[in-house]
Amino acid sequence: MLRRSLPLLLLLKTPYPSPLKTPAPSLAAFNYLRFIQYYRAMAIVHVPSVLLFRFRRGARLCGALLALSGLAACTPYWQEPTPADQIRFQAESKSLSRGGATVTVAVPSAADTEQLFGTNLYASHVQPVWIKIENQTGQDLIMLRHAVDDAYISPAEAAYLRHAGSKETKRAMDIFFQEMEFANPVDAGATVSGYVFTNLDEGFKNINVDLLGDDLLLNFNFAVKIPGLNADFEYVDLDALYPEFENIEDVAAFQERLREEPCCTVNKTGTKEGDPLNIVFVGTREAIWSALIRRGWHATEVNHMKSAMKTTRSFFFGSQYLYSPISPLYLYGRSQDVGIQKARNSISRRNHMRLWRAPYNFQGQEVYVGQISRDIGVKFQKRTITTHAIDPYVDHTRDSLMGDLAYSEGLGGVGYVSGSRVSTEEKTYFNLTPDPYYSDGYRAVFFFSASPVSLSEFDQLRWLPEWHPALESTHDATP
Repeated sequence: MLRRSLPLLLLLKTPYPSPLKTPAPSLAAFNYLRFIQYYRAMAIVHVPSVLLFRFRRGARLCGALLALSGLAACTPYWQEPTPADQIRFQAESKSLSRGGATVTVAVPSAADTEQLFGTNLYASHVQPVWIKIENQTGQDLIMLRHAVDDAYISPAEAAYLRHAGSKETKRAMDIFFQEMEFANPVDAGATVSGYVFTNLDEGFKNINVDLLGDDLLLNFNFAVKIPGLNADFEYVDLDALYPEFENIEDVAAFQERLREEPCCTVNKTGTKEGDPLNIVFVGTREAIWSALIRRGWHATEVNHMKSAMKTTRSFFFGSQYLYSPISPLYLYGRSQDVGIQKARNSISRRNHMRLWRAPYNFQGQEVYVGQISRDIGVKFQKRTITTHAIDPYVDHTRDSLMGDLAYSEGLGGVGYVSGSRVSTEEKTYFNLTPDPYYSDGYRAVFFFSASPVSLSEFDQLRWLPEWHPALESTHDATP
C-alpha cells in the first residue's frame, strides 16, 4: 500500500483546473486545497459542503500538528559537549598526501555531532566537517573554506541557530564554536585541525580542500560516506554478487562483450522490456562514486516509512528531496544494485540512473551496466495512479551525462558501442510505464580516473568511424 500511495503524492504536485477561486497558498503552508482540487477536477468523489468544511478544518489541524511536531523536534538546547577523543568518528577518516602536505577529513554522524557540540546541529541543517592538515611543504598554508562549501556557515551563525538557555549560556556557546573552528594559517612544519561548518548532506559528502601557499596551490578531494541514510546500495554486497569475476584485457573483446549485453531492462518476471541499457561505467569504485558525488549526484533511499514521510514533507512544504526512492528495474535477474539521482527544483523532475555490476572487469577495473533517464513530470497510470514521465529522447540524456561528468575532473574518456535498442519514429519502442523513447541504439562507455583529468586531457575514444554515433547512425547498430 505504501508503494502505491507515493505516486498520489507526486500527482498532487501537478496543478489541475479547479472551480475554487482561493489564492494559492505559500509553499511553507500545509496545502489542503490541493486535495480538494484534485478530487473535484477528477470527479473521483463529490464532497458535500459540510464535509468539505470539516475536511478543511481537519486539514488545518493536521498541518498545525505537523508544524508543531517539527518545531518540537528542532527546539534548540545545549548540554555539556563530549571531548573528541572519547568519540570514535575519526576512525572513519580519510587521508591524502601531496606536495609535502597531508590532509585528513572526517564527517561525524548526527549522533556524534550532538555529543561533540552539545546540540543537534543536523536539525538546523548544519554539518561539521573535521579537517586536519600536516604541513611539511616548507611554506605557510591557508585552507580555503569556500572550497569545502561555497556557502559555508560561520561558527557564530552555527551557534546562533542552536542558541538556548541564559545569556551567559549563549555566550559560552559562541566561544565554544569559535574554538572548534579550523584556524588558519597552518605554519610550515605545523599540524592544525578543526571544523568547517557546512550545509547538510546525506549518504555521501564531497569534500574539497584547497591549500594556498606563497607559490603553490594544492588540491585534495574526498568522497566520504555519512551514516544514517537508508540507501539501496547498503543492502547489496557488490563483491559477492558472483562466484568470481572474469577479467577482460583485450579492448576488442571488451567491446564485443558490451554489445552482447541485453538491450534493455526488464520487469521482475522478465516478460516485458523496460528502459534501454544505454550507459556503462568502468573504473575503481572510489573513482566512480567520487566523480558522481562531485557533480551533485546522490544516493537513493529505499521505500520505507521514513522516506515516505520525507516525500510527503517535500510535497507539502516545497522542500527538495535529494534521495527520493526510484522504482526497481531488472537485469541479471535482480533489481538495480545502485540507484543514483540528480534532483532539480521539483520532486517530479530529476535525472536518475540505475546501475548493475557486471560479472566481469576490464583490465582490473569494475564494470557497471546501466540506464539513465530524465524525469520531466508526472502522468496517470492505472496500476499506481501516477508515475514519472521521461524525456523520450534518451540519447540526449545519455550524452549530457558526458558533459556533466567531464567537469568532475574524474572522467578520463568516453567511447560508444552498439547493443542498446534502436527506436525510431517509424518503429517506436516503449518502457514499462509505458513511455515511448527514441534512440540510436548506442551505449556510452565512461572510463573513470583515480587522478584528476582536465577538460583538455579528456579522451573521446574513436571506437567508431566517428566518435559521436549521431554522425554515423547506421554503423554498427543492432536493432
